[in-house]
Amino acid sequence: MNLPGGTPSLRQLWLSQEPGIQAQRLDTLLACFDLSSSREELQAVERPFQALCCLLVYLFVQVDTLCLEDLHAFIAQALCLQGKPTVELADLQLDHIDPRAVQLATLLVRGLTTLVLVNGACGSPWEMADFMPWHLFDGKLFHQKYLQSEKGYTAEVLVEQNRSHVTRFHTLKSVVCKACGKESRPIVSRRHWRPHHTGRWGRQGSSSHGTSSGYSRSGHGQHWRDQGPGSRQYEPDQWRRY
Repeated sequence: MNLPGGTPSLRQLWLSQEPGIQAQRLDTLLACFDLSSSREELQAVERPFQALCCLLVYLFVQVDTLCLEDLHAFIAQALCLQGKPTVELADLQLDHIDPRAVQLATLLVRGLTTLVLVNGACGSPWEMADFMPWHLFDGKLFHQKYLQSEKGYTAEVLVEQNRSHVTRFHTLKSVVCKACGKESRPIVSRRHWRPHHTGRWGRQGSSSHGTSSGYSRSGHGQHWRDQGPGSRQYEPDQWRRY
């Protein structure tokens, strides 16, 4: 990790009571996800969405086959989950089950698990309760938002006409898109992809972090490499196994 003064020890992160240690813990956590340059934007996000934005930026930089519609679904379901009665979630009916949505849901939950471990290792700069899955993710609700987003629903419809949610939706989207832009990873609509979209190496102006696999940056996030969100019909044959 590229941190001023070098990487702190676990003893320092876990046990130190020195002034400024909490800021150092956060710096270390963000460095783990290579997001130090987005510290200011992430800190401006309200709880519990700081952790969600951190994870989404990391995933979208690592996984080239994620698109704007996916981002809309992730954000909308997290916002709509706040205060939604359990009985309403249980009674939620879906038109159909999309395998890609199931894979995306699995990817996010695995990411939240990783975030819990990294946060703990860094001395818990964020409240652990903020990114427990039941605060930020519901599988059936995400599936509904994914299907709606794929159909091109507006932000207002995705957040169920809740005005405060609409404002938060655009704020969170802006934070994620800006942070990804710093990594030469613009998030675009699937409808704007060229036929046979092949990920980062198929885009002009790609980051120097790109690898021959095109699926993750060299030296970062290797455990995500085979966790793509599923193939689409217009992707080349070598992607079908994902």
